[in-house]
Amino acid sequence: MPAYTHHSLDLLAQNYSRGQLQFHHLDLRNVSLEGIKLPFVEFIDCNLSGLNLSGAFMPGSVFTHSILRKSKLNWANLIGSDFFRADLSGAQLNRALLSGAKLTGINLHGAILKEAILSGSDLCGANLKRACLRGANLSHANLQRADLREADLTNADLDGANLIGAMMPDNTYMDFNFDMLAAGAE
Repeated sequence: MPAYTHHSLDLLAQNYSRGQLQFHHLDLRNVSLEGIKLPFVEFIDCNLSGLNLSGAFMPGSVFTHSILRKSKLNWANLIGSDFFRADLSGAQLNRALLSGAKLTGINLHGAILKEAILSGSDLCGANLKRACLRGANLSHANLQRADLREADLTNADLDGANLIGAMMPDNTYMDFNFDMLAAGAE
């Protein structure tokens, strides 16, 4: 467990304006960065729980191994961002732009992603259990081995999505022959 360093919004903005793009082990819990512009910033192993990034402009950002539980990322531009093994359980990502994002192994358990744009994103092995993906665009997304059990996919666009090995909302499993199997079936 890393020792987190508490950071203020002013200090973060000051360091970023001086050219620092990479931040490790920061504690920015419950801070509001609403509407902030931090393209290509990197938060590695940071505690960002409860962080408000609504409307933020952060394309190409990195959130590797960071905790963003119950954070608000509504309307955020996170195109091409990397959330490798990040924890966004219970987070709000309504209408967030996540096209081409790397969401491999991400925890989005119970997250709300209404009308989020996830086209072309890599969600391989993602935990989307009980996530709300109503109206989300998942076209051409990689959902291999993703856990979608009890997820709400109402009006979601799954055109061209790779669902091989995914656990579906109705507890069926998409096998490699593109047949739907009941979980536990042989």
